[in-house]
Amino acid sequence: MDNSEIVDALSGVWYLATVEDNQPHVRPLDKAAEVDGNVYFGTSRAKKMFAQIKQNPNVEVFALNEFGACRFMAEVAEEDDEIKTKDAFEKMGKPMDENSVALRFEKIKRV
Repeated sequence: MDNSEIVDALSGVWYLATVEDNQPHVRPLDKAAEVDGNVYFGTSRAKKMFAQIKQNPNVEVFALNEFGACRFMAEVAEEDDEIKTKDAFEKMGKPMDENSVALRFEKIKRV
């Protein structure tokens, strides 16, 4: 599965699982974007999800839409490049503020 297929699979509502204190947390998200060959999603630094990812960057993703089912594990890294962050949010059609952060999937492994 290449990154453009992942972005297609994550074009609607999809689910991200994180872990905090050995307890899984699953939440719905929407939209992802490909920038310079990487897959990004956005969130706020103020959200618990961001704190959970900072503590443990290992996540699992599930999407089910017109493209079929997609499930993968990955590590998530914060994008430090402001231009890539702005590009990702623009491609996702999401507004940005001072707490916005673009997160990049790395080491993607299809399950």
